[in-house]
Amino acid sequence: MKAALHAAWAAVTRRRLQTTVTAAVALLATTTAVLALGLLVASFGPFDRAFSDQRGAHATVGIDPAKATPEHIRAATGNPGITAVGGPYPETSVQPTIAGSVRRGAPPINVVGRDDPDGAVDRITLQSGRWVRAPGEVVLSRAFARTATPRSGDGIAVGGVVTMNGRDFTVVGIASSITGTADAWVRPGEVASLAGPDRAPTYQVLYRFAHAGDADAIRAGMADVRAKLPADAVLGSSSWLEARRQSAETAALVVPFVTAFAILGLVMAVLIVANVVSGAVVAGYRGIGILKTLGFTPGQVTAVYVLQVLLPALVGVAVGMAAGHLLAIPLLADTADSYNLPQATGVPLWVDVAVPLGVAAVVCATALASAVRAGRVSAIRAIAMGRAPRAGRGFRAQRLLARAPLPRAVGLGLAGPFARPARSAMTLAALLLGTAAVTFAYGLGSTLTRAEHGLARTGSAQVEVGLAVRQMAADPSAPPGQAPPGSPAPGLGEAGDPGTAPRVTADPAAIAAALRADPRTDRVTAFSREQVRVPGRSDPIEAVGYDTDSAWIGYPLVAGRWFSGAGEAVVPTPLLRDAALGIGDSLTLEVDGRRTTLRIVGEAFSSDSDQILTDRGTLAALSAEPRIDGYEVRVKPGTDVAAYTESVGAGAVFADALIMPRDDDSSTIDIMLGLITTLTLFLAAVAGLGVLNTVVLDTRERAQAMGVLKCLGMTPRQTTVMVLTSVAGLAVVGGLAGLPLGAALHHTVAPAIAGTAQLRLPDAMLTVYSLPMYALLAAAGLVPAALGAAIPAIRAARARASGVRTE
Repeated sequence: MKAALHAAWAAVTRRRLQTTVTAAVALLATTTAVLALGLLVASFGPFDRAFSDQRGAHATVGIDPAKATPEHIRAATGNPGITAVGGPYPETSVQPTIAGSVRRGAPPINVVGRDDPDGAVDRITLQSGRWVRAPGEVVLSRAFARTATPRSGDGIAVGGVVTMNGRDFTVVGIASSITGTADAWVRPGEVASLAGPDRAPTYQVLYRFAHAGDADAIRAGMADVRAKLPADAVLGSSSWLEARRQSAETAALVVPFVTAFAILGLVMAVLIVANVVSGAVVAGYRGIGILKTLGFTPGQVTAVYVLQVLLPALVGVAVGMAAGHLLAIPLLADTADSYNLPQATGVPLWVDVAVPLGVAAVVCATALASAVRAGRVSAIRAIAMGRAPRAGRGFRAQRLLARAPLPRAVGLGLAGPFARPARSAMTLAALLLGTAAVTFAYGLGSTLTRAEHGLARTGSAQVEVGLAVRQMAADPSAPPGQAPPGSPAPGLGEAGDPGTAPRVTADPAAIAAALRADPRTDRVTAFSREQVRVPGRSDPIEAVGYDTDSAWIGYPLVAGRWFSGAGEAVVPTPLLRDAALGIGDSLTLEVDGRRTTLRIVGEAFSSDSDQILTDRGTLAALSAEPRIDGYEVRVKPGTDVAAYTESVGAGAVFADALIMPRDDDSSTIDIMLGLITTLTLFLAAVAGLGVLNTVVLDTRERAQAMGVLKCLGMTPRQTTVMVLTSVAGLAVVGGLAGLPLGAALHHTVAPAIAGTAQLRLPDAMLTVYSLPMYALLAAAGLVPAALGAAIPAIRAARARASGVRTE
């Protein structure tokens, strides 16, 4: 075996091109496999692991301190259904002011008093800095620090200043809770002063239950909590289940297209490795004969050819493992950032073991077929066999093409692939897959970009103005869109049910007039929001009412049309699926005993799973006090949205409003587009290397024939044309065949990605190819072939006929 290893290593160092190609395809296959498997595993379970490590709260409960003492609360631990209790922690909500922020009227945040980040429930993870130690210090949640963005765009960092209730607090740490139990933490003694003299803090209490796997188990746990507390002490509660559901979505979006690239890369690796080994066997028959003459057994010869592929493949596997981990890091980190996981999960250990073994096994199995053939050939036959193809192979194609009205060099080049049909078939397949990858990548990138713009609607409504803040009656300063202290999770039926009155602090008519008076404003529509219930559905949903003439706001429609008046609704795909409804069906909404029935006329492409879109007149019939909650604004083309927002928002009428530009920058989409580009370039480079390997082998085998042609008068230019044409024919056929394969992959994978987010893509987002684009993509498939064949073609043209080996 030692002799076989020495011979294999000598071949590896001598055949640098073969070594490079093998290492490259192994690197590609390993990288995509690590990404696909790592992200597939990451899309299922990282939240559960982090939740367990951080001792997350199954329920976050708001308790009235006037009705329950800390002793009452701690007594709940005697119930077997409650395994741990955290708190009580004093909690209130305040409206912060952030120095340098582009936002006016920043929404209120939840502030909780905790002495330390540890505890029996909800261990807070510090991302940077330290925990609060003295008055005037605050630790911000990572989610709040990132979204309350100053002008620099870098978020609030340690050392920054946040003003709350007229007091400046220095940011000493950035931290995260697995279920987002607070936006900021201070010393417990400071919460009362932040609440103000007219409002007492509430208690935040965190519970872990013996059983908490579904909504029914959470309800049972909450029943145990209430049983241990005085009547009406529970103000509201929220569950961990929604955070758990959201945690997997970012990584899950990436899995379908990375898996597709992994399959393409693996198939291409098999084809190119087979081509490399078979070419090495054909080109090395004389060496095989010499090895056998020196006493190598058939098994040792087979081992030599397997090892000379396996050794560089192992190098490619090692580099591919590192590349796969590096490419997975931003996606896994984005999952943590998007859903406030305390820390990103890594690629599992079993993936690090399974992928290298799997790729090495595929390489060995692919190489074994040709290597066994090398081991079986006799020494005499191997030495006697020349490099040139056997007599008659490809000659029929040459004679047919000689009759065609083509330059002689072109005809000879087109006939070249027929001399080695098996090798040509594998090269053709690699070029086909390369073109398919480029076509697939273009289509998927275009669809993702259109989906990003469709979800953000920045092309239609660039600015949003918020006027009303919706609150619980028990806490008149709770933030919009966020559970106030003790607010319920959907379906738990606690305080904060639909119908509670908002506090409107801005003048809608004055703001509308100011917006329309600005010459940069194109269109304005008012909107209203109302929390409503659907009979038969436990969870409340949000109804958003726009002016009747509001189709311009830019919700992409999957099917149907925009509403044209009261009594009609447009519903996002997730809600239609959850409620088993379709276009033409009726939907009844209810608020405090008032009911109205809507007819569904359209299906919207929107990720809001608990929202319906309708006319403001519909909501006016449901609400006890009809109101305007805000405006959406389209600015005229060429307007600087940031400057518009800042200058308009500086007006006195916007002092109590929240005006901000809509943001279409999705880090997840950006990372996905970057991965698509990277993996496509990988596949194209490997296809080019495969072509390079094929052309080098062909020119070496045809060296004698080329010498004869040069002696007969073939010029260097004609030699170059002949070599390039031998690949061009394969590239054209592979390109034309790869286009439908790439388009089919796109039409399969793009809806699968949308399906992971419970969305359906409008036809406009899938119709991304046109005839000119198909032509451009087919031409793009020629690039790897041309680049791969260029160097061997130039070398063949420069070779002198007198230097050609002759018999």
